[in-house]
Amino acid sequence: MKEGAMPLAGDGRQLLHAIRAGRGDNHARGRDATWGAIVALLLALCLAAAPAGAQDSPLVQRDVPAEATAENAVVARERALAAGQRLAYERMAAQLGLPRGLSDAQIEAQVASLVIESERVTPRGYAARITVNFRQPGSARAPAGPGEGPQVAGAVPGAATAATVDAIARYRSFPEYAELQRRLKASPAVSRVEVVTVAGDMARLRVSLRSQPMDAVSTLADGGVALMPPGTETPQREGWRLGLGGR
Repeated sequence: MKEGAMPLAGDGRQLLHAIRAGRGDNHARGRDATWGAIVALLLALCLAAAPAGAQDSPLVQRDVPAEATAENAVVARERALAAGQRLAYERMAAQLGLPRGLSDAQIEAQVASLVIESERVTPRGYAARITVNFRQPGSARAPAGPGEGPQVAGAVPGAATAATVDAIARYRSFPEYAELQRRLKASPAVSRVEVVTVAGDMARLRVSLRSQPMDAVSTLADGGVALMPPGTETPQREGWRLGLGGR
């Protein structure tokens, strides 16, 4: 090898031998093979010189399993997502050297967003694969206060809130519950949704609104969510109520 020449890896040496072997060959096949080898060598060198593709940040944890069983699928879902967030945090903490053993509320405060990639529901179980996007360490929002449950996946953290209502949501099945959550988090009237309590056919949700509740009613209705004030069709003591509406 000439002084100052760059050493070639195994594949490069083989290509170079192929080029040398083609020298002096007057047949068309030999010339084609030589040029093919030259092109392959150039491509190999270009690929070797190219920077490696950008990798996901440790703040983005993908394909995280989230599974749980409970007395019904609704409760199982809440437990599964909380467990998935914890597993995602532990993975991130191992990569970044962050503290372990945090409470559910502390981990929740670190989550910027959660995406459900796939899910499977049974009468008493819930299993999903999720992607969890964490905030930069040190920029987490305040942990949930007493009585507050985990944030619903997809809620918009930090958005402006004009009013908050505690509402009872009733549903006949898990798909109806999941659809209600989907419509709530997609509504421009909603900045945040939290689960306070959940059971087989009823949940108490804390909904943060970007306008006063009565002003948000029509916006929610446009998205297929019925927000009903106390005393509407039911005794006033039941407070605000949520349900699926027409679209």
